[in-house]
Amino acid sequence: MQSTQTQLLRLSQGQLNLLERCPRQFQHTYLEQLHSPLDPEHEERQTLGSRFHLLMQQREMGLPIDTFLQEDTQLQSWMSAFANAAPEILNSTSNSQTFRESEHYRTLQVQDYLLTVIYDLLIADNQQAQILDWKTYPKPPNKRKLEQNWQTRLY
Repeated sequence: MQSTQTQLLRLSQGQLNLLERCPRQFQHTYLEQLHSPLDPEHEERQTLGSRFHLLMQQREMGLPIDTFLQEDTQLQSWMSAFANAAPEILNSTSNSQTFRESEHYRTLQVQDYLLTVIYDLLIADNQQAQILDWKTYPKPPNKRKLEQNWQTRLY
């Protein structure tokens, strides 16, 4: 008897948002693996956002970040603003009852699909959990758009 294994299709929030917004572009990008060149300005913003995510991950791991902050005024500005807005997240106390992990990966299988999310920071104890997601774009989306975003729905 031959066994047939179903190949699970892994889907992230970014892929689901694109599929909803433009199925044809989803097909080109993820199914046919055709990529168009990125706009240099968009690429620069993405790179800066990625650097902030890496900075926060390194910080959460207890590794030094001062050198990076000294070399990049934008990262320094964002970190300062974050420290003023939410010092309790940055000034965490070591509590054995609290679980903290950056880049926390979760999956959920729904039929032949594997839905995946990566929390930028997960803080949890036996009573509650906080999921934090770093956003580095200049203007936050409106509340309605945020509610409908696949990232929010998957979280």
